[in-house]
Amino acid sequence: MSGLIEAIPAPVAGWVDFCATLAAKSGAPMAADVGAARRTILEMSQGRCTFEIEDPSRFYGFRGAEARVGRMSLKFLSWDCESPCETVTWRNHDHHMALHIPLRGGFQARQGGDWVDVPPGTALVVSAAGETRRKWEGPSDLLNIMVDRDALDQSVTREAFSGPDGVLKFPALTLIDLKEASTLARFIDMLIHDLESQNSAFSDLAVGLEAERVLLQLVLRSMRHEVERRPIHERYRIVPAYMRRAERFIREHFGETLDMAHIAEGSGVSVRTLQYGFRKYRGASPMAFLRDVRLSSARRALIDGRADSIGTVAASVGYPSTSQFARDYRASFGESPSETRRMLRG
Repeated sequence: MSGLIEAIPAPVAGWVDFCATLAAKSGAPMAADVGAARRTILEMSQGRCTFEIEDPSRFYGFRGAEARVGRMSLKFLSWDCESPCETVTWRNHDHHMALHIPLRGGFQARQGGDWVDVPPGTALVVSAAGETRRKWEGPSDLLNIMVDRDALDQSVTREAFSGPDGVLKFPALTLIDLKEASTLARFIDMLIHDLESQNSAFSDLAVGLEAERVLLQLVLRSMRHEVERRPIHERYRIVPAYMRRAERFIREHFGETLDMAHIAEGSGVSVRTLQYGFRKYRGASPMAFLRDVRLSSARRALIDGRADSIGTVAASVGYPSTSQFARDYRASFGESPSETRRMLRG
């Protein structure tokens, strides 16, 4: 532990104790076999994250715990192993932004490009849709902070108005040195100490939402040298009301037979406007967004064991063809629906 404390800023070193206390309070048991660890990780990530280890005989346990501040989620994940490990996380187009902060043992991460080294004392910001891989070897403790996507969009817009060059657009993976971003580190430390107290102020929703806003502004300022400023005419990036209506309509009706005309009618705009809005604000088509929602729901159903067959799962999320469902599922998660079920059964 002394080597860890010397390697990272003083506030960050104390987060290890907080995470251990959080796990103890949650009563979360140590998953002592790989199958149990996989199930726990899938459940904590709502089916978005898978876990693999090269040598299962050198795996000794996994434990996770969670706390909430407003809409933010603080998750502590701890692996006890001595073999190379890898997680693969899938995010759809409207998912949260994540800060991954290694507390014990560093890791490498990749999303579409080269591997990025993430040592203790840094925070990896993941903000884009797609598949993120993380690999490491040896014992590992990780603090994850998940922030709502709408809150991120609003903060990016606020940041744009502070300068003349337009909206900030940052890469899929950004590394923040917490020694340089000392205010961000101290603010996270304050959140953690508040959660440890008997009368947590941040557990109040209104206070928690303000904490979320401040955290995002500090993250954006810490990334100032890594971001790209977009043209001035793109500065008005708050998602319009018709987009929110469309996304809500899709989430409420994804199990039904839907096409562009149905979604446009449900959002109160033309098909052309709908296509333009999704392309501009989500970087994907409405049908791609619908597919993501369907597949995410199907994965949760498979993990929860709520369906008797793959065909039943496919039909429940709006897929008339089981074979097409299986192809889309594999393309998104890197495994078949049947493989997901087998993995969860140990």
